[in-house]
Parts: sequence; structure tokens; C-alpha cells
Amino acid sequence: MTLQHQYGRFIENDNAYEITDHRTPRPWTNVVSNGRYGFVVSQNGAGFSWLDHCQLNVLTRWSMDHIRDDRGKFIYLSDLDEDCVWSATPHPCHTKFDSYRCVHRMGSTTFETSYKEIDTEWTLGVAPDDNAELWTLTITNRSDRPRSIGIGAFFQWCCDAAPDSTREFHRLFFTTKHDAERNAIYATKNVWNAPFGTPEDHWNRSWPYVAGFTMPTHDGDEHWATADTEAFFGREGDQRRPAALTTDCTPSFGRFADPCGALGARVKLAPGESITRTFVLSIAETQEALESTLDKFSTHEAVEAALDQTTGNWAQLLSKTTVKTESEDFDLLNNTWLPYQAISARLWARSGYYQQSGAYGFRDQLQDSQVWLLREPERCKQQIMLHAGHQFKDGSVYHWWNPITETGLHDECSDDYLWLPFITCSYLRETGDLGILDETAPFVDEDTPHTLREHAKRSIARALSRISDRGLPYIGDNDWNDGLSSLGGGESVWVGFFLMIILDEFGQALERSGDTETPKQYKKAREALHKAICEHAWDGEWFRRATDTNGRWLGSKDSLEGKIFLNAQTWALFANAGSDEQQESAWNAVRDQLLTPYGPLLLAPAYTVPDPEIGYLSRYAPGSRENGGVYMHAATWGLMAATHRGDTDAVGSIWRSISPPLRCEDADSYAAEPYCLPGNVDGPLSACPGRAGWTWYTGSAAWLNRVSIEHLIGARADWDGLRIDPCPFPEMGKVSAVRQWRGREIRIHFDSRAYNPEHECVLTVNGSVLQDNLIREEDLEAGGNTDIQVNWKPAGESTATVHVRKRERSQA
Repeated sequence: MTLQHQYGRFIENDNAYEITDHRTPRPWTNVVSNGRYGFVVSQNGAGFSWLDHCQLNVLTRWSMDHIRDDRGKFIYLSDLDEDCVWSATPHPCHTKFDSYRCVHRMGSTTFETSYKEIDTEWTLGVAPDDNAELWTLTITNRSDRPRSIGIGAFFQWCCDAAPDSTREFHRLFFTTKHDAERNAIYATKNVWNAPFGTPEDHWNRSWPYVAGFTMPTHDGDEHWATADTEAFFGREGDQRRPAALTTDCTPSFGRFADPCGALGARVKLAPGESITRTFVLSIAETQEALESTLDKFSTHEAVEAALDQTTGNWAQLLSKTTVKTESEDFDLLNNTWLPYQAISARLWARSGYYQQSGAYGFRDQLQDSQVWLLREPERCKQQIMLHAGHQFKDGSVYHWWNPITETGLHDECSDDYLWLPFITCSYLRETGDLGILDETAPFVDEDTPHTLREHAKRSIARALSRISDRGLPYIGDNDWNDGLSSLGGGESVWVGFFLMIILDEFGQALERSGDTETPKQYKKAREALHKAICEHAWDGEWFRRATDTNGRWLGSKDSLEGKIFLNAQTWALFANAGSDEQQESAWNAVRDQLLTPYGPLLLAPAYTVPDPEIGYLSRYAPGSRENGGVYMHAATWGLMAATHRGDTDAVGSIWRSISPPLRCEDADSYAAEPYCLPGNVDGPLSACPGRAGWTWYTGSAAWLNRVSIEHLIGARADWDGLRIDPCPFPEMGKVSAVRQWRGREIRIHFDSRAYNPEHECVLTVNGSVLQDNLIREEDLEAGGNTDIQVNWKPAGESTATVHVRKRERSQA
């Protein structure tokens, strides 16, 4: 498998993606962040930068236009002898390069182009520990004559919440200055439209930062600078041919122009000569701090060292859990691209090219933090405690909240708060660290700190207080599916399954920490909930999804549209709800009605007429996003459900249907990047079934990584140890996986072709046959390595060991 097509390929041991034709069906981007500072850049060079919040604190202007994709930060070049202008990237000049490639890597993107015998290599990255964006630009003269080359870097300042669409208004509040000694442009702004919920929100608060852009000078270069967009482009404003690249640029700073950051130079290159110039874009709370950062990266050596450190940091982080199989796409996604997407885009940047959030979703980033469990569990703990501090004393939470302003949406969503105990249980199973339950955090509306145990118990108490007369949870404003936004007083069967799991799991956590009474109450509540679901939600062949305010069922065979919903079936399996026969029937319904060549549909058939009693889900175009499309977050649960059933045919078909490298073999139809997961894929009622979109900013990345390692590779933490329970598809072939667990390196080996769901799993651990498939911490050497060979034998085959039947229960 080469995983190569007309637009590009994976390179550098699959740790980078090379685009060789920029005319991709949609922008193919990279989301780069160090946890505070970040930027997004497309293969055309478009994009934007921010600090801490990609909507409320944006440094550079950008316009979301995925067709033209021509706004952002650009470097221009000109041949001063031939009156010729081009850009170092395909846009904005639309240059017909002699050669072009864009390489997206972890933490950086590089453009390499050649035009008129001038080669350029432009790398953009972020400093590992500073609020700074670092650029290196190398220019090589491949001709046999001296060349006079103009360089011009340009972007427009935003320095505010984005988008600042009323530009003629916003530009009136800027002040720009030039620091000749550093060759730096500084920008401040007297208005900041961040929502703090105070009277000052209405244009009466200054942006509390200062931004700077510098191009360190070099002897022999003729440098110029301006902060005036008109001075850079000229009065005609030709984005493809800025006046500053062909004529002298007027240095203009102050308060009376459309502010930009434009720095450039005129340089001379001998035949065969290469030169490198650097740029730094930074932001700080004080002028002194900003100047310190600019000075820190004032040399090429300092910039290169920081970029190398960023690369090394990513390599070290991602090396902690790895897989090697005979399926290249499985390996590259799980070793590199899924964790990178979950960390860089979802947890740190909280941004993509289709959506710029910047906020923390209470359930969203909690789920994303699971990616840390296989690498640095302490960071998952930090995320749990951060979210606990955004809960209210009645157990409710912010649906989302903004860092910086600490404002958010406090609504009646019925599942947000339940993810706190759910992810806490995931952390506890992984680490055994019961001490986290005694960590404290305040409530939003009460300053007194309370233990995480109390926070989680209030989440569960709130859910148990919101039960209908017939025993099903109320859906409130919505549940996991935000698009079910108008069900009002209706019920959510999915929340019922979710709550069943949490009552069981968190009950175990409490029991292990010394509380024996509360788990008994949870057990009774779970039994009552299960009884109500079985009595009211079973539709004969599958589980119904929800009711609206009037009691009408969604996800029923009697529904005209939306007859079956994926989540109601998959989570029934995770919760072990219903009888064995009902679970088998529900899964068969998924196979028959929801699995497609481009992924498991969230529901079918799609709604074709808006239904105001359902919500905005029904208002999407049929087959789009949640309305009968593949919603990738839920699709990963479909894959996990297939492993729960031991259904290797479905495991393989679902994997192939959602794997971006495989789907992108028909890149024009798939449209999205081959190296990151999309949020959604169009369903059968779309005019473009199988077309992907909404990439990067999706919770599916962390989930698919978790499902791959814990359920396909089968190395998942249990309350009593590490359970080895693979359910691979045959094409994975020979498998070798390395997984971190409680300070130990666990190495797992098996041949996927030997897997049989009817056979029992037999483990050989460090040369000795184990009695069951659970690795207990006390049996392992602290800090040591453990080698596990997995085999399968028919049930009842004579052996000296006692085996545990595989997949006896699921921990979602």
C-alpha cells in the first residue's frame, strides 16, 4: 500500500504529509499549537494566528472562504530586474510554479517552490514554550546570473475577536509603531469585543496585549517596513501584485491607516547562492515582555533550535504508545495523526478550518483528554479538574465556556455533566489513582472547594432527578446530539444507556474508595432505569432514540423519517441493556440499515422536511452532518460496538469506510484531507454521498485512537488491571504494539489472521502462560517491560490454564 494519489502522499515514515498539487478539492490544512499560541495554514498559504482563544484573541485577519482560500499571511517575492512578482505559496498570486510542494508536519508546515530559477523554502512553526510564531525563509538562486530579489511579508492585524467584518470601523482603534532597532512593527488596539458580560463589552474595553512582527536585519539588505495596507498594495489594492514589491514602499505607522504587518527587503544573490531570513510574530501583555521574546528569537540559529525542539517534543510524546501492523493506514493514524489531531487541534487550538471555537466544550474536551491516558495521564487529570471547576452546585455545567472571559452557555443539556464521572472512571481504571477523588475544585456559584467525588456525585444526582414518570431520562435542551434541540420535555433513551454505564462504573469507583452505601443506591437506580428502557424503548427490532414533547417516538419503525439511530443501538451494547436476543437484533439492524461504504450513518433515513418539534438536526440538507450523514464521532462508537460483538467483518468494513488514507484513494470524491478525521461525511441522500468535511475540529480523533488501541489491539485498562482482549480485522496481519501502563511498557504481539471470536484468548506473559487475560499490576516489575504473546484456542480445548471468556463486558 502506497497511500499516494494525484495530490500527495505520506512521507518521512508517515510522520509528514507532502502535497504536490495544491489544487486539492478543499483546503488541506495543518493546525499548529503549543497549548497557547496557534495558527492554521492551508496548502495554499492561507490561514490565521491567535493566542489562547481562536475567536476572541485573534492576531491576524482571515476570511472563511474554502473556495478562494486566499486570505491570511503571505510572503511575496519579486525579480527587480524583470518586474515580476510571485508568492512563496500558491495563493494569493496563483503562480504557475516550476515545482511546488507543501509538507505538513507535527508542529510546522513547509512550502517549497521554484519559479524562474529561484527556489524558496518557507517554514512556519511555533516556539515550544513562548507565544511566538517562527518563520524561516530560504531563497536560492539556481540561475547562472546574479539576481536582485524583493521580499515582502504581509498580513492584516486583527487584534480582537474574529471576524472583524466591519473593518472600516475596527481600523479606527489601532495604533501601530515601528521599532527601527529590531525592525519590528508593534500593534495595539483600543477596543476589544470579547464578551465579559459587563457594560464595557460595548466598545469600551482595550485589547490588553501588544503584538509584534519582526524581520531581523542583515548587512547588505535594503529593508523596508509599513503598517499601512494601502501603502503595501497600492491604491488599486491588487493582492496579486503589491506595489511594495516593485516600487519603494512608504513607511506609514500610527492611527490613521488600515493596519497591517508588512516587512521586506531587497537582496542580491550570486549564482548558486542561498540566503535565509527569519520572521517572528508574537504577542505579550507588556511591551517589555514582547521585546524580550523578539530578542530571544532574533537569530536564525535561535529560530531553528526552537523549531527543532518543537519537532522533538512531538516525536517524544507520540512515541509512548505505538502500533506496527500490516495495515499502513492503521499505523500512521494511531501512531501520529490521530493523537496529533486530538492534542494540537482539539485540546490546544480548539480550532480547525471549518470551525473556530476557542471555547472549552464541557463534554468535548473531557472526551478529547482521553488521548492523554495512553501517553501522559496526568494531563487527563488536569483536564478533569479544570472541568470540575466549571460545574454549578446543582450539578449542571457550562455547555461550553470561554477561557479569558470565563463566560459561557449554562443550559439544560442532559448529558454534559455526566461526562465528568465517565472520564473520571476512565482515568481511574488507567492509573489506579483513587486520590483524584479527593482533589478539590470550587463550583461556579460557590467558592468553597469540593472534592471531585462530590462533583461527580452531584452530576449523577442531577441526572437521577430528571427522570420522567415512566422512568426515562428527560432530554432537556438536547443530549449528545445537539441537533435534537427542540424536544423540550421529551425523553432520551441514549442518556438512559449512558447513565446505566456511569451508575455501574462510578459505583465501583466509590466502593473502591470506601463508600459502600452509595453504590447500592446506584445499583437500584440502574436496575430501575434498565427496566424502564426495556419496557418502553424496545421497538421490536431495535431501540428507539427519544421522544418529543408530545410523546412521539424518534427512531421507531413507525417514524416516517429517522426510523433508526446509531447511538441508541451501540450504547445499548456498551450498557449491556436488553436481552442477548435484543442486542443481536439491534446490531443486525445497524449492519442492515446504517453501515455504508463511507461509514456508519448516524440515523436513517434522513429528514427531508424540517420538523420544528425535533430541532435543527432536521433542518440540515438531507444526508448532511447529523441529518442522515456519517457523524464521525458516533461512527467510532460504531466501530467499538463491532468489536464488542466480535464481528470482525464489520470491524474491517467500518475501519475501511472511515479511514481517511483509504477513503482518499478517490480524493476528488472524498474531498477532505487524507491525514486527519472529518467531523462528518455526506450520507446517501446527499448529492455528494461520501464527501467529507469539517476536518480537524472533531472529537472523533481521540475516540478512534482509543478504540483502536483498547478494542482492536485490545489493551484496555480494567478496574483490576490491564485486560488484553483483541478484536482485529484480518488485514492487520502480524501486530506488535507498545502501550504505556502505570509506568511500564507493555509489548503485545499477535497475528490478526488467527483471531476467532468463538475461541478463547490465551496470553503468554514474559514466557509464562497466564491463567486469564488480565494483567495485574502486582505481578509486574515496577518500571519494567512486559512482553505478551496473544493466541486463541477453541473453547474447552484441554489446557493446564483456566481461561476467561473474551469480551465479557465493555467499558465504554
